[in-house]
Amino acid sequence: MPALCRAAVAAFCLLILSASLALAQTPGPSSAQDAKPKPAPAQAAPAPEPAAKKGDEAAVKKTPVAVDHDDADPVGARLAYRLKELLGRSSLMTPTNKDEKKLVIVLKTKEEFPGRPNLCSIYSVSWLFSSREGALKYFLASEAGIVDASGVDQTAEALLGRTDKLASTYGYLF
Repeated sequence: MPALCRAAVAAFCLLILSASLALAQTPGPSSAQDAKPKPAPAQAAPAPEPAAKKGDEAAVKKTPVAVDHDDADPVGARLAYRLKELLGRSSLMTPTNKDEKKLVIVLKTKEEFPGRPNLCSIYSVSWLFSSREGALKYFLASEAGIVDASGVDQTAEALLGRTDKLASTYGYLF
């Protein structure tokens, strides 16, 4: 019998607790006094905004990226130039040549057909992480392909997109 009484008391306590929580959450009749406390929670809402701004400032930190290209074929040079140009406009990455932690895009290009230099280029891209000049660079990824004069913009955007993905994947290195 005592176990049955304890169970009944526990059930009664849970019922009272749930009823009091339900009453506390339901709004009562509105009066002039109830209208004054309601702006107080609205004033409490801006308090988290500075924390959100701090999070935005951390998210705004741009990843430093260097582009390394020294080949002379015309389409490959346009690809490298377009990649650097898009990198300069990026809100997520910033071009750099400083001695700092950075991603390095090594772009190698060659003419697809030596007799027709302005038609297409074969490119190879390697993404490396460099902690400082003179230190060993760490290989992250690579890609190869063919780009023609009309596809330079699209290829540069795709390479920059892949760079952003690698920067988010290996962001802990910075």
